[in-house]
Amino acid sequence: PVVTVIDVEKELKITKQTANTLIHDFQKLGIVKEQTGFKRNRIFVFEEYMNLFKR
Repeated sequence: PVVTVIDVEKELKITKQTANTLIHDFQKLGIVKEQTGFKRNRIFVFEEYMNLFKR
């Protein structure tokens, strides 16, 4: 439920640019949320999944 662009790149065997685009699209859809506030080394969380454990 917690990933970086590099994680997506390696797991899906895609380029860094494609991984960034995928993460960006997921952000726009509200699927993931960026947690660090940084421009580099960002961490993304599948927020709805994580919220299941907060109940």
